[in-house]
Amino acid sequence: MKLWIRGKAYLGNEIKEVCINFDRRIKEIKSICKPDISLPQGTLILPGAIDIHTHIRGLKLAYKEDVISGTSEASYGGITLIGDMPNTLPYINTPQTLSEKLKEFEYYSRVDYVIYSGVTKEFKEMEKMPIAGYKIFPEDLDKEETYQILESQKLKILHPEVPLALRGNRKLRLNTWYEIGALLYIAGYKRIHITHATNISTVKLARKLGFTVDLTPHHLLVNGEINCITKVNPPIRGINERLWLLQAINEVDTIVSDHAPHANFEKAYPYEICPPGIAAISFTVPFIFTLVKKSIISIDRAVDLVSRNPAKILNVPYGEIKENYYANFAIIEYKHWRYSTKYSKVISTPLDGYPLEASIYMTIVQGKVSNYEGEVFPVKGINPLSDKNDKNQKHNF
Repeated sequence: MKLWIRGKAYLGNEIKEVCINFDRRIKEIKSICKPDISLPQGTLILPGAIDIHTHIRGLKLAYKEDVISGTSEASYGGITLIGDMPNTLPYINTPQTLSEKLKEFEYYSRVDYVIYSGVTKEFKEMEKMPIAGYKIFPEDLDKEETYQILESQKLKILHPEVPLALRGNRKLRLNTWYEIGALLYIAGYKRIHITHATNISTVKLARKLGFTVDLTPHHLLVNGEINCITKVNPPIRGINERLWLLQAINEVDTIVSDHAPHANFEKAYPYEICPPGIAAISFTVPFIFTLVKKSIISIDRAVDLVSRNPAKILNVPYGEIKENYYANFAIIEYKHWRYSTKYSKVISTPLDGYPLEASIYMTIVQGKVSNYEGEVFPVKGINPLSDKNDKNQKHNF
């Protein structure tokens, strides 16, 4: 069923009062219509946000987060497409484990999704699967099969720390060369993305090597690693590094959450053995548009960071309000509130209470209202790379 929505929308590089006709995809955009959905004053229709780096867990780690809770939190935060990392249980790097993971998302995801494989010895088989690409962790840089994967035409996402970072005193990881040096392992390869850069030197080197690169809000905002709640890999840097990194918000390609949930009892372990990870997938979009409200970045830059650029990195028809693109929208309103999670199994983050000036009024996924004023509905997301959705269609944006 086709619907019309009317309101102010970010269209191209302008804000216009428009009518948008859509079912699963955007069919028509014009200036006048009889709308099925009329938005109140003060709201703004944006292309649906994309988070290319999340850990939704599920399978045998569903006690930390499951697909329903994690993707509901994403929808609550205006995220309409997520990229899920493979380090779950079982580890996702075979056709069998991938099929199990894809089935779980197909049944339960409240937003659209893509899945990454881990480094694998079954490369030829995994290349035929509907994956977005491969995740390369520090330990993978010592593996022979990693260098076959680096030749793939699919996206390769690097966690930038050298293998040495996994051994010895954790304080040694505060040395930024552990991060910067990892990029040199893969210099010369194509379609590489560097994720969660924690310092400006990583960003600049990634650019020099022709890689795309992102950063996270917590590596900008959290005041150092002081307990298990703030423990994350790569670690939070000192104030000087974080101030320099703030300037990189105009240089990176996208912003990711690196949503990494753990159970409360795990975060209560002694600092030395508690698992690293910060889970705040719903924080990113309100934070970025708070920066717009405060005139720190332009709205064009904000849309690039959370919508257009991640769609280009994944090479999928998202990220713009444009005919034949998927009808995924994040509708925001500017108002003051303080952050907390709502649907995630993680209820304590180091960003709790952070003052924000933008919130998500409505999220639309595949032409259906997935979130309305904080209430998330069981809309069914899709994998846009699956033959079930767009058989034999290739996208080049």
